[in-house]
Amino acid sequence: MKAIDLETQMTTEKGALFPKDFKAYFEDIFKVTIPYYQTEEEMIEGFRRADIKAILVPPTAGESDFDKIRETNDYVAKLRDSYPDVILGSWVMMNLQISPDKWLEELERCIKDLGFFGFFHFGASTGIPANDERLRPFCEVCTKHKVPIKVSVGHTAVGAGIPGGMGIRLKTERPIPYIDDLAADFPDLTIIAAHPPWPFHDEMCSVLLHKPNVYNELHGWSPKYFPQELKREINGRLKHKFMFGSDWPFFSLERLFQDWEGERYKPEVLAHVYRKNAERVFGI
Repeated sequence: MKAIDLETQMTTEKGALFPKDFKAYFEDIFKVTIPYYQTEEEMIEGFRRADIKAILVPPTAGESDFDKIRETNDYVAKLRDSYPDVILGSWVMMNLQISPDKWLEELERCIKDLGFFGFFHFGASTGIPANDERLRPFCEVCTKHKVPIKVSVGHTAVGAGIPGGMGIRLKTERPIPYIDDLAADFPDLTIIAAHPPWPFHDEMCSVLLHKPNVYNELHGWSPKYFPQELKREINGRLKHKFMFGSDWPFFSLERLFQDWEGERYKPEVLAHVYRKNAERVFGI
């Protein structure tokens, strides 16, 4: 296994994160051809060739029909059980604007019955910051079950280039106060910030230094475009805090590995980013 990928989308029709009519929009942003739709075997073979263990993101955050949400989560759990050599697990993708009580019930079910990790909270899509009181019961569940959660930080491609950014506001994506507050309030909860944290990378590094229960996975960008300050911290005192994420199929895994290895990181740093830090966090 070369890497554990903390943000892997699916390309099967049942698992695709966004509707097919958004395909051209994302292909234009990321300058890539998205292989919608693949069979399960085609998708899995791509993961095998790249030599990764994938952590999946189900397409449930935009759903309001909980029968469909449960069906999708069951499908993802079956994928993991069918292909344990390449799928490590899944996040619970939820939207707290819709039926939070039902989402709390589904989170418990996914963790206890399906073996999922915790939730992935994308604050920019809902306007709900990570330190909002509405997240507390969800964090309590994940703390109780000792599963990590993910919380988005930094810039997002969602809405980029569209007038008004589709209403997306980036203010929820600051590490301070939002992730810092969450980490202070839940010291026994493992929190993984998701995305490179630009333009708030100095804040993120401060939180990573200060809060031992906070990590940062770096999906959604080529490492060639990380700011120099962030590269320095990855290659130095925070090498135990950063983890690999691809956002495949927006990026090919082969391209990302080439880009990481072209940035002159120390070999031991790449080993930590690719695999060792995630192995420690997930108890592998």
